[in-house]
Order: sequence, then structure tokens, then C-alpha cells
Amino acid sequence: MRFLEIFVHAFATGKHLPWCLGTSDRCDARTVRLVDIARILPDPRNSAGAARFDQGTQLGLRWWRRASSNLEWGCSLPAKAPLGSEKDAGRLIADLQSKIFNLMKEKDFFIGQLQEKSALTRKDPLTGIFNRLAYEEQFQSEFQRWKRFGHPLTCLVWDIDHFKKINGQYGHPVGDEVLRGVAQQLSSCIRSTDFVARFGGEVFVMLLPGTDTRAALKVADKLRLNIAESKFANNGRGIAVTISCGLSGFEPGDSPESVFNRADHALYRAKQAGRNCCWLS
Repeated sequence: MRFLEIFVHAFATGKHLPWCLGTSDRCDARTVRLVDIARILPDPRNSAGAARFDQGTQLGLRWWRRASSNLEWGCSLPAKAPLGSEKDAGRLIADLQSKIFNLMKEKDFFIGQLQEKSALTRKDPLTGIFNRLAYEEQFQSEFQRWKRFGHPLTCLVWDIDHFKKINGQYGHPVGDEVLRGVAQQLSSCIRSTDFVARFGGEVFVMLLPGTDTRAALKVADKLRLNIAESKFANNGRGIAVTISCGLSGFEPGDSPESVFNRADHALYRAKQAGRNCCWLS
């Protein structure tokens, strides 16, 4: 205890402590020669020295606790510990608040960038509607919702009739315009809760949650007629385009793959029936 009092008093008063290993020339901060420290401290045996020694000890204990706390957190101990004022503390708090505010702005910026890039990966670059990746994610989400609540859910598969002929007769740029026009027709005539995506090539897929197969067939026929009555421009001349559709609803024991396969098979039957029609599985 006597050694600790001497040490903390020297620490508080800023005295330079000789650290050594007895007769060894190599210094070690873990060993202190008590005799050398005692030479630089006030003598506690007289009243004046005792008062100064006690005051220094109390101050040293306070700084020792602060130093121990700093060292636990990996902080370096300052050579001379200044006593901060309220003005300094206020300036420090304001600086920290400013840094936190800037970090929050940077975080919001990067989150926005990530969201934007994520949205781009889910969009078809040609038509601007969702792509196959987005469709597969949405299909799984709607499937899980159907399993939980049991609400009707219908899948539709669309295919532009004689699309290869359009590309061969008018060229691929015109074919791209037809794809964009059909995508716009399909996406603009459905509810916000419905979903449409380009599956690949001239094939589109659609999900109608909360809609049974009979209601979905009416929606599909309306969309098909709108496309058949539209004229897709080609150097001032209109091109007639028709589309076929296959539909299938979810039933107990179904999976997304089984429902899609039934809708795809219904599309094949619509093609066999002469195209420009909708077929229910």
C-alpha cells in the first residue's frame, strides 16, 4: 500500500520516475526502485509534507483510474493530462455530431446506390419491365402467400404469334419495337398488385394474385384483343400483331413448377387451336 501511494503521488505531480531492474542496464516499466522514488517525494513524516503527500496521492489515484480505463480500451496515455473545460467539451460534442451526421448521409447515399443497382438487375433492358430473375423471385413469394392464406392465384404465359416471321420480314429493330409495345400493353392494363415480366425471347409471364382462373381468362382475353387491335409502327406503316396465352391456377399440392408447366402446355394448345386466343388448362 505504501508503494502504491508513493507511485500515484509521483504520477500526479509529473515527477520523472527512474525505472530499472536493479543492477541491470535494461529498463523495465514493471519494476520500480522504491528508494529512488522516495527521494523526489515530500516527506510525509512532518505535517507540511504529509498534507502535500496526501493531496498528491488523491490526485494520482484519480489519474491512475483514468489511465487504467484508457489502457483497457487500447488508448495511449497522454504525457500531460489536461483538465478540459465546458467549452472544450461542447466543441468536442459538436464535432462528433457533425461527423455522425456526415456518416449518416454517406450511409443513405450508398443504400440508395445499392437499391438502384438491385432494381436494375431485376429489369429487362429492352422492354423496361421485370425480367426472368424478378419473375422467379415473385413467383416464390406469391406461392408462399398462396400456401399461407389460400387465396386464388393464376399464372399466365404469353407468346407473340409468328414473331420470327416479323423479325425476318421487317428486321430485328422492328421486332424490338414490337416487344416493347407488347410489354407496354401488358403492363399498363393490369392492377398494381399483379405482376408481368419478360420470360425470354417473345415469351411473357404474368401472375394475378386474388384472381381465379375464370376471372383471369376474362382479363387475358381483354389484353389479347387490345394487342390485336393495336398497330405497331414501321416507317409510318402499321404492323398487325397477335398474341396467344395459356392459363393455370393453383390447386392443392401444386408447386410453382407444376403450375407453370400446365400454363405452358395450355399455351401450346392455344397455338394449335389457331393462335390469337387464350386457353385454360
